[in-house]
Amino acid sequence: MKSIKKVRSTPQDINTVIHSFEHYALADIRHSKPKPIAAFILSICFIEQLSTFLYEFQADDSKKPERFFIDYMEEYKDIDLYHKARHTLVHNYSSRGQFDIDKIGFENIPYSIIDNVIHINTNVFIHYLEIAFDKAKKDLLKIDSPQYKNALENSMYYPVLVDTRK
Repeated sequence: MKSIKKVRSTPQDINTVIHSFEHYALADIRHSKPKPIAAFILSICFIEQLSTFLYEFQADDSKKPERFFIDYMEEYKDIDLYHKARHTLVHNYSSRGQFDIDKIGFENIPYSIIDNVIHINTNVFIHYLEIAFDKAKKDLLKIDSPQYKNALENSMYYPVLVDTRK
């Protein structure tokens, strides 16, 4: 059982959750496209955040992003990308030689593996991420879907950022 405490007594509205994903997280990724490493780091963080909302609160947090790849970005499901990127690039700003991130080359494929190095074009990755987000958004908007219910519950523990000036 998780020992994380609620920070809200009521769930956030699902449209608030989706708006935050789209206008903060995804918008920052799009803004960072000219900087492939930054865009990729933000993408991995976004996948972690989005998967937290899509799946059961009690589910293993370390497995949720890989479930996201299986369910929403199947083009990348077989390369353990989340764990490789999170434990190297996000934490240490290094790939430890496991992958190469760039916005040039490999424009027509999700990734290529050459000499055990995964080569990812971030523009292609972001394109697939946007498609995945559209699929996830549809699931989140279905009242009483598992994703809808999970998002409401998770929003009480991990509320999304909102503009408080309104």
